[in-house]
Amino acid sequence: MFFNKNKKADASDDSVAAVFWGASNRMVCCSGIDGETNEFNTTSHPKLAQQGYVATLEIQTAQSEPALYLHAFYSGHWSFAVSPASEDTDELPKWKITREWGLVNPHSETLTIFCPRGCSVSAIDRIASHDE
Repeated sequence: MFFNKNKKADASDDSVAAVFWGASNRMVCCSGIDGETNEFNTTSHPKLAQQGYVATLEIQTAQSEPALYLHAFYSGHWSFAVSPASEDTDELPKWKITREWGLVNPHSETLTIFCPRGCSVSAIDRIASHDE
């Protein structure tokens, strides 16, 4: 399947490894990337608390341009999906992405995104209904 497979081009020397994993039944954790926090609590974060056991995080470039959405899902185990953050393109950035199971937490996928230095991560509002 996708685990232990490289999804995009090889990591370059100017990239950093942003690592994401789930912890307990309410935390999405990250390391290696700047952001508002390194633990996103899905029960107390103001942009995540009303959405249940899901979260959407956005990785922005050093120029504050949206680059990638990271969607986290909890169903007894944590898993992740990625999608383009820019409405102007249907392609992911050409960053190396690896997926492994249980590397940091045995009940979570570990997602590593090799993004350019200066990128940051933050929680964003999710689309709440089809009317928006």
